[in-house]
Amino acid sequence: MEYIAQPALSQNRIRFNTEITSIDITSAKHKPITLRSTTNEIFHADSLIVTLPLGTLKENTVKFNPPLPHAVQKAILNLGFGTLEKLFIRFSEAWWLTSLDKTDPRIGLEFYRFTSLLSTAQTSLPRGTLNFFSLARIHEPRPVFGIYVSTDLAEYLVAMPKPDLKEMLQTYYIPHLPNYDAANPACQILEVGSSSWSLDPLSGYGSYTHIPAGSDSGDGNLKVLGERIMGAGEGGIWFAGEHTADTEVIEGDKYTTMATVTGAYKSGERAAKHVLQHYSK
Repeated sequence: MEYIAQPALSQNRIRFNTEITSIDITSAKHKPITLRSTTNEIFHADSLIVTLPLGTLKENTVKFNPPLPHAVQKAILNLGFGTLEKLFIRFSEAWWLTSLDKTDPRIGLEFYRFTSLLSTAQTSLPRGTLNFFSLARIHEPRPVFGIYVSTDLAEYLVAMPKPDLKEMLQTYYIPHLPNYDAANPACQILEVGSSSWSLDPLSGYGSYTHIPAGSDSGDGNLKVLGERIMGAGEGGIWFAGEHTADTEVIEGDKYTTMATVTGAYKSGERAAKHVLQHYSK
């Protein structure tokens, strides 16, 4: 990311820690877009690519004046926004590994799924699953487990104080892993870390877009958010982000990069091309 951002950073075109609260659009030909920050800084632009997450758009954290077009508001409302968090637990060594044939080309073989019900006798843990995946056989091995969690369970776990989370995992889950030995110090968690999307107002308290069950308008909603959102003088406003990802048809099957870093990156390239094409007309 630092390599990709270097050209813009070198020209001081990226401003960190500058939270925008409103975007006003006029019909003026020159600099019709005005952005205001929480510190009352004002920025003007001819065109704008907005990369606010879908959750932030749903929360209406940034005010658009005039309001976003009805079709855009409807697309934002109809798409789902969910929570997926990652926990990481580090040990002194990867004691859970078993011997493999050296000719076996597979990596990352260790994957374990546990229900949260393992610990509900002593806690009020929401129902869900904790999906453990080992990082001890990747190209840069580490004595670490990543843990995927989602929905209410994810929010509950990342909000826990880290010492309490560490104790819960050590007590109820680690003993179920292969080769566990309570007398072996290597089997004790050294450190716990996590993402915290569900606690972050700037992410919209979530981490990924999804199409709700039963919806038949998902592709259409993504398409609406991937086009020019509204005009502004001789320019306009475009959205970019995983919630605007294109749906591709490959050999008759639909594929989307929604909810992925790839989708976010490609949507940014697409939005930039749309801006350039707009001004080349």
